[in-house]
Amino acid sequence: MTDEFDYIHPPHPPRLREHVGLIRWTRDAEGGWVTETVTGQFAGGDSRRWLVRLYSGVELEYDLEKWAPYQPHL
Repeated sequence: MTDEFDYIHPPHPPRLREHVGLIRWTRDAEGGWVTETVTGQFAGGDSRRWLVRLYSGVELEYDLEKWAPYQPHL
C-alpha cells in the first residue's frame, strides 16, 4: 500500500545525466506562496538528496525534504 510519504521521496534516483527538475514552495513576508524551481542534469545522490548539475555547469546538492522532483518540459 502506498502512503503520502512515498510521494515525497522517489523510490530511486534518476539515471546519471537525466534531465530533472526540482521545485519548492515557501512563504514570503506577507504570507503568500513563493515557488523556486531548478532544472539541470542529475549528477548523483539517493532517495533523500540529489546532486544536480545546473545548465550553467555548477553542481548543487538539494535536500528532498525541502525540494520536490518534477518532470521539466524541455
